[in-house]
Amino acid sequence: MSEYKTIVLQQGLEDVAVDDYQFRKIKSLLRQELKLTKKMQDDYDKIQLADLMEDTFPKDAGLNKLIEVCQRIKELEGLAKRLKTERAKVKGKSPLRKRKQEAGSDTPTSTTSNTVASDEGETSTAQKRKSINKEKTGVKRTKRSEGPDHPPCPKEATTSCQPPVLQVSSSASSNTPSAKNQKTQIQTQSIARGAILQKDAMTVMVLNAIDPFVYELPEQGGKKMFHATVATVNEYFHVKVFNINLKEKFTKRNIIVISNYIKFKGILVINEASIVCDAGPDQKIEVSNRLIKRANETPKIGHIKNGVAGTLFYGLFTLHKKTVYPKNTIYEVKDDSGNIEVVGNGKCYNIKCEEGDKLQLFSFQLKTIGKQPKLVCGDHSFIKTPKKGNLPKEPSKVEGHHRDPIQVMVLKVTEPFTYDLIDGKRMFHATVATETEFFRVKVFETALKNKFIPQKIIAISDYFGANGFLEIYGASCVSDANVNQTMVISNTLRRRANGTPKIKDLFSQIKGTYVNGEFVVTKKNERGDFIYYGIEDDTGKMEVVVYGRLTSINCEPGNKLRLVCFELTSREDTWQLKSVRHSYMQVINARRRGTQP
Repeated sequence: MSEYKTIVLQQGLEDVAVDDYQFRKIKSLLRQELKLTKKMQDDYDKIQLADLMEDTFPKDAGLNKLIEVCQRIKELEGLAKRLKTERAKVKGKSPLRKRKQEAGSDTPTSTTSNTVASDEGETSTAQKRKSINKEKTGVKRTKRSEGPDHPPCPKEATTSCQPPVLQVSSSASSNTPSAKNQKTQIQTQSIARGAILQKDAMTVMVLNAIDPFVYELPEQGGKKMFHATVATVNEYFHVKVFNINLKEKFTKRNIIVISNYIKFKGILVINEASIVCDAGPDQKIEVSNRLIKRANETPKIGHIKNGVAGTLFYGLFTLHKKTVYPKNTIYEVKDDSGNIEVVGNGKCYNIKCEEGDKLQLFSFQLKTIGKQPKLVCGDHSFIKTPKKGNLPKEPSKVEGHHRDPIQVMVLKVTEPFTYDLIDGKRMFHATVATETEFFRVKVFETALKNKFIPQKIIAISDYFGANGFLEIYGASCVSDANVNQTMVISNTLRRRANGTPKIKDLFSQIKGTYVNGEFVVTKKNERGDFIYYGIEDDTGKMEVVVYGRLTSINCEPGNKLRLVCFELTSREDTWQLKSVRHSYMQVINARRRGTQP
């Protein structure tokens, strides 16, 4: 399949005959069979399409399907013929001759390379039995160094640059057929099915690497590894590194040369026998920003669920729900294309996280459990919870007119009220949030109340920013979000958006700040056209001053007041929250509530 994939990509999709227009035709004709969404049709490049074809048609990486499609496009009939020729070359290779060539090759392997397939459940027990049986039949092992057929590492390179040790029999001449057979069996017995040892050197740039972690329990040896991502000029790879002494080599943007590594299901595996060196001054590569972006992209969950069972996935996902069971933890992650359960156990059991957090998944295998696709933790899986950004404690402030839409979730909303008794003008207040910030909103079109429903996702456009509020004046400024749109607001951000500031913290705010919150009333004093309320919490006391329409609301000491859009000011030595034109006040727990005029 590896050879078929090469033909599909390098001699098929990347052929000069396949320009942008022809490529769009190919995607259109494959839309149904590859289950391409409109976004996938628009965004997928040739490499991504080849990957998807490999997943969908694992037998030949989609080569036969590509030939069929090219035959249906007049301008690509010549390409179809060339692809047929290349396909015939692969089919014409003799498997017997190929096996003999492999058996005769002197391929060094590492005794630690059985770590390759543990995530895929293919670490062969039968192979281990073969190894034990060999030893029982009198095959004794000694060590012999094989000279590497790659450029030597610089003098300052680490010990990992030493050539791999090959295990051979000391009880038979290495020139006899039986000795060659024994050596071949020993070379291959610890390599997972489908893994390929790559002896040739490859120069790559390190894009990122995580810190080493223990992937085996202490009683099993407590072995460590780390994950990394590297790239050549035209492709990128996820890497499993089982020699943690190489961590300093895997520094972001560092150019390194790797050889004697194992390639398995598109993943590179570097172990104690692999060679990793810093590139020389003449070995520089340029990795495009586009490729770096693709390497760091997270696959859509809809694409994952349609993938081939056994595929390993990496990515940054938003946690929607976490359920802890005695033996495992189910992390439900979600995006705008769907949701999927992530099954974690061992080191991935009950990771400290909450709804709305980001989870960085490494090497999770797609499996079908109970007829549902799930991402399942394996021996080499790891969950990283990226450090949370500094979530704001105050509402974001926007100034000026903004036409471009932003998608937000409604968190809180007041009832519409009349703020201008003479002209009968009405409005309502709301609190909305993205996944990283929250906003106070003044809505002057009360017909929009049916859009501002808590937990609903809406799009706001053509709004004005002033004095720490978003102001909306027209019904056309708010629309429903896409039906598949999802947004997960962390509990921390919700608490901050809906919370009440401590009174002592208000003392440090600048005058003119607008405050929302719920406070306990301790005293009441009516003076002329004004009512003065004393409020307090466990950090201090403050005065609330109301006038005009708000003086008709019945509030007594012991009640709790909900204040919205009250201005922070001071009089003599007293801090005050003063009502203004757009202020809203509600008594929360009065026995006899006043009504909001």
